[in-house]
Amino acid sequence: MLLGRPSSSVVLYAAVTLLLAFNGLYLLVHFFGNAGAAPAPGSAIEYPLYGTLIAFGDSITEGGSSAGYRGFVARLADIYTRRLDVLNRGFSGYTSRDALSVAPMVFPTMPLQRKSRLAAIQRALGLTPAPEDLMFPERPQPPHLCLIFFGTNDARAAPNAQHVPLEDFRANIRRLVALLRDPASAHYSPKTRILLITPPAVGDRMMDELARRDGRHPGWRNAVTKYYAQAVMEAAEEAKLPAIDLWTWIEDLVHGNAATDGLSFRVNAEGNFTATDFGAGGLDAASEPSLFEGYERFLSDGLHLNAGGNELLYRLIIAKIRDAWPELSPRMKPATKPQLVAHV
Repeated sequence: MLLGRPSSSVVLYAAVTLLLAFNGLYLLVHFFGNAGAAPAPGSAIEYPLYGTLIAFGDSITEGGSSAGYRGFVARLADIYTRRLDVLNRGFSGYTSRDALSVAPMVFPTMPLQRKSRLAAIQRALGLTPAPEDLMFPERPQPPHLCLIFFGTNDARAAPNAQHVPLEDFRANIRRLVALLRDPASAHYSPKTRILLITPPAVGDRMMDELARRDGRHPGWRNAVTKYYAQAVMEAAEEAKLPAIDLWTWIEDLVHGNAATDGLSFRVNAEGNFTATDFGAGGLDAASEPSLFEGYERFLSDGLHLNAGGNELLYRLIIAKIRDAWPELSPRMKPATKPQLVAHV
């Protein structure tokens, strides 16, 4: 049987369908073809071009933004202005166990397959995929550097709720590193540099003073914190990551066993119990015995960093960056153009 001429409604339906298909194809090509391209000069940018430096830790990190103590995070934000956005992700009272619970909100979830899907679509449409070095950074961008700084609260004595057994703490540090290093992780970011930092030393006499004042001991002891610091250093060695042994640095400086020549700075300690209890001192060992054995030059209350401790940590971080990742070394800021740090 011969087919008759199609009705006008069928022709109209086919035309509309074809028009919608071409329109959808145009939008697909337009969106995916331009999503990875660099914006034209002077065009609006919907999200920041800068990479990030994340400082992830407990109250010592949170206090790192303190202007009064010249916090190490604030100093990093200053020296990396127009190069990296420094994000303070310090959570007072947090342990490594708590860190794992909030890590998904700290580390960005990386859309690992987006570029490969985009390239496949472009090839299917006969287009040439944009080179990797010309593609506009995806959202979110992986952090350029992540400081992981836990252990102080973990080392608090049981039965305090903050206490985390040493082996659990060791495993938690490994898990935090794996979130950025394990290809199976939603936060996998192989180009992110990771710097582990040990908990600082504890001023035992300052803890004793707080115990006398409050009627109960706060629960921190330097000899215990030492083991947690060692666990961080072991985790760093195992993962082949750079690390700062802040516990040992403070111990050696307090007892006169470390030279500060490589750090090239001196600083007056501030924020101690009272100005009369502690003289203004530098990083070198005190020339006269002090009420709190010299820990007051780095610790405000036996646990948290004061201006001297923050200055020490800041200088150690910069020295480690220059040694391990010279491409991230802070440089003089340009007069007009931002210094964008590329992932390499």
